[in-house]
Amino acid sequence: MHRLLVLLVACAAASAAAQTYPARPLTIVNGFPPGGPTDAALRPIAAKLAERLGQPVLVENRPGAAGVLGAAAVAHAAPDGYFLLFGVAANLAVAPATMRKPPYDPVKAFAPVGEIARGPYLWLVRGDNPAHNMAEFVAWTREHPGKVNYASPGRGSVHHIASEMLKQKTGADMTHVPYKGGSALAAALLGGEVQAMIESPSPYLANIRAGKLRALAVTGERRLPALPDVPTFDEQGIHGLDVHSWWGLVGPAGMPKDAVARLNAELRAVLSDPQMQQLFAKMNVTPTPGTPEAFAAYIAEEWQRWQRFARTPGLNLAD
Repeated sequence: MHRLLVLLVACAAASAAAQTYPARPLTIVNGFPPGGPTDAALRPIAAKLAERLGQPVLVENRPGAAGVLGAAAVAHAAPDGYFLLFGVAANLAVAPATMRKPPYDPVKAFAPVGEIARGPYLWLVRGDNPAHNMAEFVAWTREHPGKVNYASPGRGSVHHIASEMLKQKTGADMTHVPYKGGSALAAALLGGEVQAMIESPSPYLANIRAGKLRALAVTGERRLPALPDVPTFDEQGIHGLDVHSWWGLVGPAGMPKDAVARLNAELRAVLSDPQMQQLFAKMNVTPTPGTPEAFAAYIAEEWQRWQRFARTPGLNLAD
């Protein structure tokens, strides 16, 4: 009888603990500077999550190494459900794939909560560039050997590897110039410090429509509804440049299952919110809510895929 009573008390305590999560503010780490696409998406998500969780959800920017510094901080944090990562392709797959000794294993170091969204990339040049398609751009780089630079938010980023893949596939003559991301990339291209870059559409649509920038190609299988005149890379004969942005929420491995379940349920509710769907439509990304298990499988798939990309013969990832 005494053992049964102890068991019932323990079960009741566990149930109460599950119902009280979260009992204090949460922090979501963004591995990139304020002002970029990740920040524009994360802060509204955090605000909506705070409303649903009944606790503040703070956003902490920890930029560096294509998002790896922020991801490493979460990977090595206490798995209590209060310190999370806005994980993206760069720090959950791409950048670690380029490192000899990455500071974490993207598959083993995290407890996936849920995927958030996916979106395409644009190849961008200044509006006064003489090229109006990718063939003209490649020819232009060859006519100016050693003088064409492309920007990225860091070595090992999606942007870096995708641009090097483009060089390999087309013979374009370009040099990598890494920045800290966000507004620095836009300023570099608009100011003429670099001549091209691959980036998410949303921060640049206004400048494209104003003629200050020109989009020459979009990744993915179909054209972007916001820019229907911009052809895909495939349409221009550049195949295999299968890159896209993706975002999700993870915590440190070993996070309590009840915390994962609660966060996943609230995240999916946030992603179904009409205001969030309107925001994502403006950002030209597609919400991809799902289970923690589905996101875990996707991270593992992308981790393997980018490791293969990083080992492509002749691909230059050294600066």
